[in-house]
Amino acid sequence: MSMQFDLSGRRILVVGASSGVGLETGRIASAAGARVAFAARREDRVREAAAAAPGEAIGLRCDVCDADACRGAIEAALEAFGGLDALVYATGMAPLTLLTDATQEQWRNVFDTNVIGASLVTAAALPALQASHGRAVYISSYSVRQPLPALGLYRVSKVALDGLIESWRIEHPDVDFTRAILGNTMDTEFAQNWSEEETAEAARVWVERNLFPAANLMPVRAAAEALVAVLATEGYVDDIAIMPRTRDGSPFAEHESLKTG
Repeated sequence: MSMQFDLSGRRILVVGASSGVGLETGRIASAAGARVAFAARREDRVREAAAAAPGEAIGLRCDVCDADACRGAIEAALEAFGGLDALVYATGMAPLTLLTDATQEQWRNVFDTNVIGASLVTAAALPALQASHGRAVYISSYSVRQPLPALGLYRVSKVALDGLIESWRIEHPDVDFTRAILGNTMDTEFAQNWSEEETAEAARVWVERNLFPAANLMPVRAAAEALVAVLATEGYVDDIAIMPRTRDGSPFAEHESLKTG
């Protein structure tokens, strides 16, 4: 059964809304009554998403690696909606490579997308979020708790994103900044550029070393509903974790390999 939310009149920008969790978050928010701006680098996809949304929605091009494009997307959302109540940053990339094989270009692309882009979008949206006492939500990863071989670039960028979120909080306490730690989900384009051979080898190592205990992938809608629940709440939410279950049915976050300290 789907969860029920009331976001009537809320103005929400979802960056990274061309697929996966970002797209589903925008859809659910729209169905809950929000006015939604679907934003991503692939303009054709977000325009299609906006056209298919059940409520008022627009599709905007937003290349998070381009500061001008980030500002332009925010300006277009403000022009259309007259303000902004929430930002969801769902954009991310994760090359599958060992640190010894990582290129300078890969490092730059990962940080431009996962960290710097998040800050560029936030900076552009901040005045509007301050005016509405709004909220910004960022997708982090369970890999910050449990490193995985061949996903070091991604993990390092998400650790940096966590630090970025904390810095935004301390500088601007008048806006709510939420970190959403997300477990492995199905039906996303997260691994679309991974080769079958590289994926099989990485998965073998993860399983053999008991680093990847969740056998089941979490439906994208389950993750998106949790994000929309954050958008719908009246209270302040600093961190949430949205995880699939492990092989034995226990919560993913309680698995022995994920305990810290």
